[in-house]
Amino acid sequence: MKKNFNKGFTLIELVIIMVILGVLAAVAVPRLGNTIDSSEASAEQAVIGNLRSALEVYAMDQVVANSTKSYPTNPFDALDNKSKDELLNTNWSYSGSTIQYTRNDGNVTTWMYTMTNGEIN
Repeated sequence: MKKNFNKGFTLIELVIIMVILGVLAAVAVPRLGNTIDSSEASAEQAVIGNLRSALEVYAMDQVVANSTKSYPTNPFDALDNKSKDELLNTNWSYSGSTIQYTRNDGNVTTWMYTMTNGEIN
């Protein structure tokens, strides 16, 4: 009676699998990095869009209250307290006339806020 000991993988088969996994990883890692960058940029634009809307609502409230359109000195003051606290406790900040967001990779994105007309560029 002959016993069969060929139940495992050969060394060549394992090396081929490792090469295939290496190639897949080399392709997937840069794509993942680009996906993260683009999702952070989209999230930033969403926050800035919401901030612009909040500034216009604030200005219209000032028209109703004071008959003059005015904007806050700090653009985050146009947000409700919950949204303001949520943003300022993350990577968002405001100083002088600059709104800043620090990404997870350490890069800083800035926008200029003009209080006289409520523009964010």
